Amino acid sequence: MGLDMLFKIAGVGILVSVLHTALKQAGKEDMAHLCTLAGFAMVLLWVVQLLGRLFTTVQDVFKLF
Repeated sequence: MGLDMLFKIAGVGILVSVLHTALKQAGKEDMAHLCTLAGFAMVLLWVVQLLGRLFTTVQDVFKLF
């Protein structure tokens, strides 16, 4: 679970950086920024879901609430 997600995040980061560079070289800087924002939003959603699972696991371990 952890290592697989780390590779997914790294893959998205590499893909976004390549797309950003290619779009910027083509003179479409606004699309490059939009691509970067979309990649950031996708990774942020993954991290929020992982944090939700972490908090649920902590509650189950310590039998909180």
